[in-house]
Amino acid sequence: MTAHPAYTALGITETERSAAYQALLREALSDDELQAIHTYLQQQRALGHDTFQAMVEAKTQRFAGTRPAHRPPRK
Repeated sequence: MTAHPAYTALGITETERSAAYQALLREALSDDELQAIHTYLQQQRALGHDTFQAMVEAKTQRFAGTRPAHRPPRK
């Protein structure tokens, strides 16, 4: 079995790669990142940079960003 290139790039030895991978998994996400993930999942949208969202929109012919959760208030 061949390891994924992203994994092998984490270190020279298996021990270094394993330690770096475990450190990545221990990193906590910020509250803003968690909220963004929740919002995009709830609306079934593509979470990513503008270029990624543009590519998703072009391929799916659907809006990839998020919209406000509720209707605007009446005036």
